[in-house]
Amino acid sequence: MTRALLLSILAGGLLTLSFPNFSWFPLAWVGLIPYLYVCFTAKARDLAVGHLLFCAAYLGGVLYWIPRVLVVYGGLNWFIGGLALVVMVLVLALLLAPFPVLVRWTAERSWMAAALAAPGIWLMTELIRNFFPFGGFPWGALGYSQLPYSWVAQLADVGSVYLISFVVVLVNSAIFMMIVRRAFRFGALVAIVLGLVNLYGLYRVYFWTPQPAGQIAVGIAQGDIALQGSLSHYATKYFKTLAGQFDEAVQSGARWIVFPEAQNPYRFERDFYFREFWIDRVRRDHVYLLFNSTREGEKGYYNSAYMLDPEGRVTYEYDKVHLVPFGEYLPLAALFGYTRALVAEVSGFTPGAGLTVGQVESIPFTTLICYEGIFPELARSGVRRGARILVNITNDGWFGPTAAPAQHLEMTAMRAIENRRTCIRAANSGYSALIGPKGRILLRTGLFREALLVSNAVAYNSDSPFLTLGFWPCYLVIIVSLGLAFATTVGTNGEEKGTTR
Repeated sequence: MTRALLLSILAGGLLTLSFPNFSWFPLAWVGLIPYLYVCFTAKARDLAVGHLLFCAAYLGGVLYWIPRVLVVYGGLNWFIGGLALVVMVLVLALLLAPFPVLVRWTAERSWMAAALAAPGIWLMTELIRNFFPFGGFPWGALGYSQLPYSWVAQLADVGSVYLISFVVVLVNSAIFMMIVRRAFRFGALVAIVLGLVNLYGLYRVYFWTPQPAGQIAVGIAQGDIALQGSLSHYATKYFKTLAGQFDEAVQSGARWIVFPEAQNPYRFERDFYFREFWIDRVRRDHVYLLFNSTREGEKGYYNSAYMLDPEGRVTYEYDKVHLVPFGEYLPLAALFGYTRALVAEVSGFTPGAGLTVGQVESIPFTTLICYEGIFPELARSGVRRGARILVNITNDGWFGPTAAPAQHLEMTAMRAIENRRTCIRAANSGYSALIGPKGRILLRTGLFREALLVSNAVAYNSDSPFLTLGFWPCYLVIIVSLGLAFATTVGTNGEEKGTTR
């Protein structure tokens, strides 16, 4: 195996280690350097193979848990489960392919231009992955690794988590150029940029105070409901376990109880006993209850959230808009109509019409169901419609005792920073959490256990640049970095080319 291929694997492995469960986030600031060397110097064939190996080590390492989901809950064998991961990595590698191709193309004209272009190109590929294919799959975006670095994480409120990715790649690029070309001026400029980012984060974390708009005592219930249980199991969970947690939350002063997304054979709209049991409960204690249930509508079958008010009336209903491809629906069903569902109770859902905003007491909120929490634009849409609190109800039991629940939790925390909102997260098997508007996880449960969190959830009015501008700061950064690269390329007139080794 050539040096280029070994360096590609090394780079991918270092980036993987920056994510949970390891969370050695400083590695992300240097982990890309070996791969940059490959992009700048390797022959075309080694670069192509190196890119695949880099993506296998990086994205395959972060997403290692996918085969387990398909085997344990989809009934597939390990060979097919592993093959599915290979196909996913290949698709993601294709989406990331503009990075090595464009960096290499630019490096053949000017190494400095390529170093300037690399962060913008990386950012561009992450934005593409946010939307494509089948609605996007941005899991493992580089910026998520920096949630523990709270100062840098605050940059997400300017242009989303992807702006953090840009800064991380920029630092990698600068260190690389200082090592191979002694480009200390470039390094000094990037050090100033990183210093400004840290100063902004320092201000946001320690000196900035968001504007409160009320608070409510919330009980976050974690029922640990089985994905494939018996009717007896579900009866115990919904009429004993959750009922007990409901009562305990009320006794602890909660005015709003939030249940997670979970497997539920009792549909609220058609199951009289289930419906009346919970209506009577909220009437008795005069509290609000937000919960998950599937429903059948005129256009199809929906994964929905309902809220009962203290009078037992349904005052909020939301149908999940961003479904999990191959999990909750089958993309291109006309072509793959013969394909059976890969996991239990899937492929029959219809997307809802759009995010809705409910109100608990005087506080507006919006709900993100499971997978929706990984998309910055969805949370932003709810907050722009008036939400003062974000709620994420999810069922992460599919992941088992892997790194995926922690990865999912960190992505949800980034939504809190981007929108400067408290986020209530009720996860069936964990991690349930209360997350502050600066991304700090204030309370958190463990995995695969019954648990209850009770605390005050504070609503906030403060806006962020991301709420106003959306992804435009990212678009601007891409344009500027590519423009600088082009100008540098033209300015060198071919005199400062890198050599291929």
